[in-house]
Amino acid sequence: MSKLDDFLNLADVSDIKKTIKVNLEGKNFDLVIRPITEAEHTEFQRRSNVISKNKISFDSGKYSNLVLEACIVEPNFKDAEFLKKANCVSATEFLNKKFPAGVLSDIAQKIQELSGFESYDMEIENAKN
Repeated sequence: MSKLDDFLNLADVSDIKKTIKVNLEGKNFDLVIRPITEAEHTEFQRRSNVISKNKISFDSGKYSNLVLEACIVEPNFKDAEFLKKANCVSATEFLNKKFPAGVLSDIAQKIQELSGFESYDMEIENAKN
């Protein structure tokens, strides 16, 4: 088998999954996460730029929300019936309503690590540039 064949045998990024544990109110929950794709990363960076009066700034909170909503696979917080029962209109609203900020940051960090970024803070800085 050639070195090129080794690359062909790699899993698609969107097929990679990892189960992580999250502690909320003393209870452990399993979440299944996946890495962010390059196309998503680029799109989320674009959507997180805020342009005002000839100045561009980066909304790291928006970027984090986009990553979390896209990359938490299970449970499916985007399910319409689930969101209706939770009295939320989006997965982001649910996550921000039910998960403390530090827990969301930890989940985002794990997604970034699974995506091959060295650190979440470094990735936010790179996204700003």
